[in-house]
Amino acid sequence: MDALIDFMTDIVRWLHVIAAIAWMGFVLWLRRLVMRARPFASPPADLEVWDTHSLGFWKTERIAHPTASDLEGLILSFNLIRWLFATGLILFGLIYYRQPQIYLLDPSDPSLSSRAAIALSLVGFIGAPLINEAINRISLQRKALYYFACAVHLLAWTWLYTNLFAQHGAMIQVGAMLGITVSINILGNLYPATREAMAAAMRGERSDPAKKQYWDRRNQHSFVLPAVVFLMLSSHMGSAIKANGHAFLTIVTVLVLSLASRHVLEIIHRNGGTLPTRLRWAAASAALVVAMAVAWLLSIEYKSDPQARIYVPSGVAEASTPSARTVPRSSAS
Repeated sequence: MDALIDFMTDIVRWLHVIAAIAWMGFVLWLRRLVMRARPFASPPADLEVWDTHSLGFWKTERIAHPTASDLEGLILSFNLIRWLFATGLILFGLIYYRQPQIYLLDPSDPSLSSRAAIALSLVGFIGAPLINEAINRISLQRKALYYFACAVHLLAWTWLYTNLFAQHGAMIQVGAMLGITVSINILGNLYPATREAMAAAMRGERSDPAKKQYWDRRNQHSFVLPAVVFLMLSSHMGSAIKANGHAFLTIVTVLVLSLASRHVLEIIHRNGGTLPTRLRWAAASAALVVAMAVAWLLSIEYKSDPQARIYVPSGVAEASTPSARTVPRSSAS
């Protein structure tokens, strides 16, 4: 039975990875179109983007107010996120809910049971999208409040799970929680809104501009996608990332780098595909700071545990255990 479950897990993992790669590529491509679009005077298009790939030249146009004939044959690209969402939930259940004491909790800390760990994980999966929905309904005029609420939302969940789960478990939980939140935001809001806008265009009507602004706000969730990928892949990383003893600081750093990387990517798109000179020095300095921070974290860990650098051969370790020692004759008599 275990072998069958492991085989199913491998299949679902493969489907999840394929869906994640395809979705990330699709999101980054769309964002590239938005950033590189330039005004186009020929109606009905208002913006255009030129690209080159495989020795071919491609032209993409944005039609702000399409007619019914323009939308004939239009395919809504939401199946990828459905696959990503479904396979992610199944994969989390098959791996992390199957053995939460190993993957989510610290094996040396028996304060939480397996059922408690699963319940706490589900609280985040259900609560985070609900709170995110409330935050997204903040008035468009109150940008400072919106960004402050987003920051508090992320930091609060991160603090909760870094204090309850093992560091690796907290990273996996926060990554999955963010992925679920983004998926529900897309499937529960952006997808119905897109269908509504499509139906309005078919009737010859124009959508409400304020509603379009709310859509643009919800699309900013894509800025945390690099963090989702990084956190979900933390199982394949070394102890410097997933077991440095500073879970909260590590996850917050990943979130900040995710936002910064997307911001830099947009600057590159606006700059014609090249990184401005001033940002090259900033990127090099940031990489140096991150490397020094990782080295500092590791040095603290080693100082707190002097035995961490001592290598003990397996035979010596076995001989040093009480069960492997030979009882002296004098004490046995």
